[in-house]
Amino acid sequence: MTEGLLLARDCIICWVTVWLAPVEPIFDMIESELVRRGVALEGAEPPSPPAA
Repeated sequence: MTEGLLLARDCIICWVTVWLAPVEPIFDMIESELVRRGVALEGAEPPSPPAA
């Protein structure tokens, strides 16, 4: 039973990671746009320029 629980845990972690992966870049784009428009965000660092 322990092996089954570990497998289920790994599947859940993988599923959540895959499900949330697109959210982070979208959040970063929204945050960058707000900073570009001059909105002061608490605890936010200015966006770094893209790597050349």
